[in-house]
Amino acid sequence: MARSHDSLPALGAVLRGAGLTTRALAAWAGRARIAALPAHLDALAARPATPADAMLALFVAGAELAPDRLRVPAGVIDALAAHGLIERAGDRVRACVAILPLGAALLVCDRRDAPVERDRVSWPDDSSHHLATALPPGRRARWLDLACGSAYAPLDRPALATQIAAVDLNPRAVHHAQLGAQLSGVAHLTATAGDIAAPQPPADLVTCNAPIPPDPGPDRAALPGAPELWRHAEPGFFDRLWPALQRAAHPAGLIVVHAARDALVAGLHGAPGERVIVSYTPDGVRAFSVAWWRPDAPARFVTAQRALTVDRPHLDPADRDAALASDAPGPC
Repeated sequence: MARSHDSLPALGAVLRGAGLTTRALAAWAGRARIAALPAHLDALAARPATPADAMLALFVAGAELAPDRLRVPAGVIDALAAHGLIERAGDRVRACVAILPLGAALLVCDRRDAPVERDRVSWPDDSSHHLATALPPGRRARWLDLACGSAYAPLDRPALATQIAAVDLNPRAVHHAQLGAQLSGVAHLTATAGDIAAPQPPADLVTCNAPIPPDPGPDRAALPGAPELWRHAEPGFFDRLWPALQRAAHPAGLIVVHAARDALVAGLHGAPGERVIVSYTPDGVRAFSVAWWRPDAPARFVTAQRALTVDRPHLDPADRDAALASDAPGPC
């Protein structure tokens, strides 16, 4: 086996060079947004793979391919198998995980057809996009991402901090996050297993894409396509989350959370500092939102709604600024 292919950063470079890129994904699938891909994967997997899109067919669509379709040296195939990223199935190879192009990075999660298990590391949905795009630009010393899953936001925005720490209770998620960081060459991102409330060094930016709490409404609606075991946060999660976030934030630090609006309002209404909650879901369905919280800023509580558009399909820092500039702040 070629020694230059042994390391995960080197393998990641080979995968990108072989076509596992965002630009190639958009050309192949007709879209680059990861959350929009699942509905099209069966058709993409059934499409005959060309050498140019073979890596996408293998790691994104989950197709089984002959090794010679991958347009890489045999040593790369051996290295991918040695790292547990692919397995041989007769005269073909099969991806053991999904590897998804995310900007300049590669994100690792479980395949869409992986068994439904509590520790499954799910394909990123639009909540991942909303959290990542909501983070203001600028370079911080330290960023802490709690309940990180596959570390979508840190891999999408690695330039936001000199040091990034990602924490998740699920060891499988931590393993996938580590693989993504190594394949992407993001050496300043480390993922560790731990509870959200475990003590952490203070961070200038603290983030969380929170699990979904039970819907308090009388007509609790199921999430389409989501197994019951993933629909709700563990009991007490949010009771522990808010103090954990505040403890983890450095003085003058920023906390950004994506969650159901009712959980954000309940948790932050009486919290200290500046709290801005912007919802994006339309009327008639359960509201989901992003909250920007600065515990050490002057007290202010603002809520707002922003309709998503084709040009602006996810929330961003301008939505926070617009909410703060509005004339109708809520009570502190």
